[in-house]
Amino acid sequence: ITTMNVDLRDCMEAAGKLTQAILNLPQVTGFEAEYGRLPVVAVGEIINDSGLSLNMAQIAGRVNEDLLNSGTVLIMAVDEAAKAANEKDIRLYGNGLNRAIDADFYLEGKILQTEAVSSDRAQKTYTFQIRLNNRQLLTIFQKSVDISKLNNRPSAIGW
Repeated sequence: ITTMNVDLRDCMEAAGKLTQAILNLPQVTGFEAEYGRLPVVAVGEIINDSGLSLNMAQIAGRVNEDLLNSGTVLIMAVDEAAKAANEKDIRLYGNGLNRAIDADFYLEGKILQTEAVSSDRAQKTYTFQIRLNNRQLLTIFQKSVDISKLNNRPSAIGW
């Protein structure tokens, strides 16, 4: 617990810890040996349900970057531009040349916030959650990282 405000660095550290946990999963590390190829991960939306004003694209970009640069997985683009390009390919060339494949894993996340106030202190905890689902949409992994911030003035809970 620190007395500083949460910043983008805190968020990036939490995202990095969660990404590393995924890369260490036996289902991910053993995928290539079992199937003869790297697993494909579709990274879904990371939802901000906290009171923080965050650049969620920057956080999601870091998750994508860490996953891709690990050399352990391939990333499937699921953003609007990728979907539009894929639909254009299907219209131009037909389904036979559709480059999209089904992802082996689907990653999604959420950032939550809780508050606790006493007579002389205020504490906010930001929970970064990540969940990895398999092709059958079964959750095979879920992990959270908490960042807590303490302030000696309970009236500062809006900070």
